[in-house]
Amino acid sequence: MSQFLHIKLPSRNKLTFTANPVNVVPLPDGEILMNFASQPLITKLSANLEIVWEKIMQGQNANYVSSKLSASSDGRLIAVAGITDVRILDAEGSMVLHTVEHGSWGWFLGAACYFSEDNKTIWYVLPGDKNETDRLQVMDAFTFEVIASYPLLESHQYTYAFHTTPNNGTILLEAAAGQEKSLLMQLQLNNGGISLTELPQCEDMIMGNFAPSGKEFVMAPHDDGPLKIYSFPEITRIAEQDQEAIFEGSKDFPAAEPDSINYSVFFVDDNSILVVSQFGRLLLLNRKDLRCKAEVMPEGIEFTAYNPDGNPTTNPDYIFDYSSNIINVMIVHNKLLLTTGDGQLCSYDLPV
Repeated sequence: MSQFLHIKLPSRNKLTFTANPVNVVPLPDGEILMNFASQPLITKLSANLEIVWEKIMQGQNANYVSSKLSASSDGRLIAVAGITDVRILDAEGSMVLHTVEHGSWGWFLGAACYFSEDNKTIWYVLPGDKNETDRLQVMDAFTFEVIASYPLLESHQYTYAFHTTPNNGTILLEAAAGQEKSLLMQLQLNNGGISLTELPQCEDMIMGNFAPSGKEFVMAPHDDGPLKIYSFPEITRIAEQDQEAIFEGSKDFPAAEPDSINYSVFFVDDNSILVVSQFGRLLLLNRKDLRCKAEVMPEGIEFTAYNPDGNPTTNPDYIFDYSSNIINVMIVHNKLLLTTGDGQLCSYDLPV
């Protein structure tokens, strides 16, 4: 008998690509923008995952796998942050309006641009030269003039990610140094200058998202630590749960290696949190006690058991761990989006 209640999610829409999507960006009216690993392509999709247009990225001559995509919430501008430049494109992705050239990022490093909630400014990070820090800059989204600059962390160590908060004047900036450490900083633009506050209480945690109420946000552990919830705007830890308690007594996937959180946690609504596990499972936690109340079973997701040598096995006595075909899990436009190892983008209703 299964330990957890199973919530089956039928697929609403599905689209297959020849390469894996690496960035999925919301646009107005339920549309989304995407780019892909190892391909110089931007694709715009309708709310039903139908292709609206596809464009080759202009002026890019470095390895495309590191390009990071973002867009303004009004759909007016697209930003492509590549290895050696930042390019601002028009809404159709056909015209480069502005380019910021910079030194080369290292493999797996860099940062997507961030458009402020009022779409008046664009925030981005430039890699520092040797013995210098990376640098945060803010430009006017209409004139493309740099209006503020701020030194960050040591160069060629971090991948950066901007996060919107319920306070339109406050941004969170996450800096991750691979599996070594992760930092969180709070940013504000005051009187033409950048104010940066380090948040040591969130160190070595990985940002999830905010609850719809805006009063708290969830973070995943960077290693084997607990899941944590922080209040906002105080940013005080108000709840946590050990991973052993989340997976306690799990019977559906018996293996020598215990399952654990795979860096991704999301508020689905104010009462439920979705956890992505190392096995590729989706567990739904009750916000009150942070215990698993159900396992979400999206249509089309399959699991493979592996032996200690990393080879697939069907022998229950030699199962070391499992892996599903899920690559990325996102909540976009109040839908659950999954990318899979066979190049699919699938959408589902939220499990609420």
